[in-house]
Formats: sequence, structure tokens, C-alpha cells
Amino acid sequence: MSFASLIFLFFAPVVFILYCMLPSRSRWILLLGASYTFYAYWDWRYLPLLFGSTFIDYFCAHRMAKYESKQHKRPWLWLSLVVNLGVLFGFKYWNFVGSNFNALLGVNIELHNLLLPLGVSFYTLQTLSYSFDIYLGKVKPENHFGYFCLFVCFFPQLVAGPIERSRSLLPQLKSLRLATIYEFRYGLMLIVWGFFLKLVVADNMTRFINSIYFNETVFAFWLYWLAGGLVIIKIYCDFMAYSEIARGLAMLFGVRLTINFQRPLLATSLRNYWKRWHISLTRWIVDYIHVPLVNKFSSDFTRFFVSIFSMCIVGFWHGASWNFFIFGLFNGVVLVLWRPIARFFQRKLDLSLSMRQWTGWAATVLVSSINGSMFYIIDTTTLHTVLSHMFDFNSSFTFVWPSGLHGKLQLLKAFIGFILLACYSLIAEYSGVELIDLLARRNSIYRWSSALVLLLLILLFGNFISEEFVYFKF
Repeated sequence: MSFASLIFLFFAPVVFILYCMLPSRSRWILLLGASYTFYAYWDWRYLPLLFGSTFIDYFCAHRMAKYESKQHKRPWLWLSLVVNLGVLFGFKYWNFVGSNFNALLGVNIELHNLLLPLGVSFYTLQTLSYSFDIYLGKVKPENHFGYFCLFVCFFPQLVAGPIERSRSLLPQLKSLRLATIYEFRYGLMLIVWGFFLKLVVADNMTRFINSIYFNETVFAFWLYWLAGGLVIIKIYCDFMAYSEIARGLAMLFGVRLTINFQRPLLATSLRNYWKRWHISLTRWIVDYIHVPLVNKFSSDFTRFFVSIFSMCIVGFWHGASWNFFIFGLFNGVVLVLWRPIARFFQRKLDLSLSMRQWTGWAATVLVSSINGSMFYIIDTTTLHTVLSHMFDFNSSFTFVWPSGLHGKLQLLKAFIGFILLACYSLIAEYSGVELIDLLARRNSIYRWSSALVLLLLILLFGNFISEEFVYFKF
């Protein structure tokens, strides 16, 4: 079930009303049933997979808790890893590995045509973080199997995160309560804001981007850079829309989820950019992959390779194709080289702090434009062609819209929405005031006027052609 569907507009209010009517001790049962129903609506045949992963991690956690030493815990951690990563590999990476082996070695590994289970990349990392924390002694195992099931499949964040930690989410699910007036207002505003970002900004960019990337006509190089930048804005608005709707829905049930984005488009370095983008994933990679490897390989030389490897994992987590591996490798190399290059230019040019920030932001934008192409174009031949055009500076410098481009009117609508997003982000960044939080705290006509304006903009400029959230396919 998608947030941007008519059935969900019926499903969510019904669940919320029943939740408010039920006594506190029974609310978890309603949310658990609603979560499994939410997932089963997509394809009920994958419910056993979700439930099986949940049971294995619950079982392994309790087995690990019986021992003090890591040596005795390790077999059960490995069982959790093998099952979860085995499922992820089987459904997500088997065809990629098999097809490459078939092409390189001339073998005949059988491929399958199974659908990728919805949200498998997200709930796998969520349950693995629980297993790791039990192994490291950071948390104690949850005894109530029902609560643990709800932790894994809580429907607002099941399909595309944020990836929650048990020590943050489980205590809230074990003491479910009614939302306060502030949380109710805040949740509704987040939901409306999320739909605005999705329908007005993100979805209105698709046709224009596709007409540049997947067109036989060769355009001026600056158009390919523009398309790369638009892709980053599209993905950002699309994924943040899901995250904000998820946060808003959870807040209606009195549950607070992790903030997944903190204005990454204003980052002044690539490292800062990744600290602000998909925060729950990057923190997971840092905590469970990067830091343990850095502690094991502590020399400066090996740390470079650890950083590159960690970013390759980030890239490959997104999808089983070479473009995502190239995406991760590129970001890892740039992250390693960024600081020494920045220091070199600082010594040569003696830039002021403000100029360093502006040049850092401009460099981050350029890197993001390249990232956009690598992320969006799965076919490596097309990706190579687009990257070649991006760096073909001998092409025309004429800043005109070629006739072969489509979706210019939709792009204008997206631009109007993006102006609103930019103003919102700049206010939050430089004044520390989040307007949605401010509106939710004040009993004022401005709150409902703002919500009404957003709804009107959605109706006037929204693209209602069904387009799934980008991260559903990951």
C-alpha cells in the first residue's frame, strides 16, 4: 500500500480512529494488525518472509542473551546475519551476480523473476541493528514477541524507513499513548508538507529529466548538469516526502521517528552532505561498518580504503546494478580527496571563511549533479553517454531550451514548489526556527491557513499521475 493512494486515504483515518477508541493495553494489537494488512495489500505472499525474519532475530537475540562472552554469542549473531543477508542477497542481488558470472565465465547460473520484497532493504537493516546491539551488550532482548513484531513492521516506516534502532522505537511501542494536541497538529502538518513535496516538486520533474537523459538528441553540456541537479532535488523531495509523511503518521499515534534529512542541499562539503542525507542509513553504516573497520585498521592509509568501502556499501545498498556501485565508489573517492584538495586551495587562495563556505557549497552542488546521473541512470551504456556529454565543454554554450525537451510546464510548477522549500530550509538553517514546529505550537489561524495554502497548491500544481516513491524499489 502506498501513501499516495486512495486506499491509504481510507486506511489511515480508520486505523487512527480505532486507535483512539481502544484502551492503551490493546493499541499495539491494532497497530500490529494494521501493519501486516498494510504490507499484505502489496503482496500477501511475502508476509511469511517478513514474519520469518522477525522470528529469527527474536530467537537469536534471546540465545545471545544467555551468554556473557562474545565468543558464545557469535554463532547466533552469524545465524541472524546469514538468514537476513541471505534473504536480501537472494531477492536483490542474485540476478546481478549471476548475470555477471554468466557473462564473464560463460557459465549458466539460473536467474529468477521474483519481485523484490517491499521494504526488505530497510527492515533487514533494522532487525540487524537489533542483533548487533544485543551482541555488543547495548540493549537487552525484548521478551514480548508481539512488541518485537511491531518494532519490525510498524507501518508508517516499514517500507522506506527511517531505519529505527530498538532502543529508540521499542520503548515507545510498549507504552502507546494518545497524541498530544501539539503532536496531532505537527503530524498533520508534516503529512500535508510531505504530499506537497512529492506531488508538486518531485513528480513534476520526471518528464523533463527523462527527456534529457533518454533522448537520442545530443544537447548542450549544461543541460546534462542541470538534469543531474534536478535529479538530486527530485530524489531529495521524493524521499523526504515519504520520511515526513511517515513521521507525521507516527506522531498521530504518539510515536516519534528519526529525522531522516537535515537540509542536505545547503551542505558546504560532501562529508557534511552525507551527514544530512538519509541520516538513519548513514548512521547505520557508520556505527556497524565504518567505525568497527576503522578501529581494526587504524592507520591513516587504511582509513582511506575503509571510507571508500563504506561508501561502496551505501551505493550498493540502493540497488543491484553497476551504476550504484560506481555511485558509491565515486563518493568514497571524493570524500577521501575532499579535505586535502580544500586545504591546498585554502593555502593558495587564502579564502575567507564565508568564501570557503560558498566555494564548498558550489563544489558540493557540482558533485551532486554527477551523483544524480549515476543514481538515476541504471543502464551503464546510457550513463557513460550522459557523463561524456556532461564533460563535453566544446558543445554549445547557448542557454536556450531545445525543442526536443518535454515537461517544461511541469518543471515550472516544480520550481514554484521548490522556491517554497528553499525559503523554508533557509529559515530553518539560519534562524533555527522550523516553521511547522512553530505553527504546531501556536493556537493560531496561521497554522490552518498554511495548511490550506499547501493543499490548494497541491490541487493546482500537483502531478497526480501515479508515480511510486523512489525508495520503494530499494
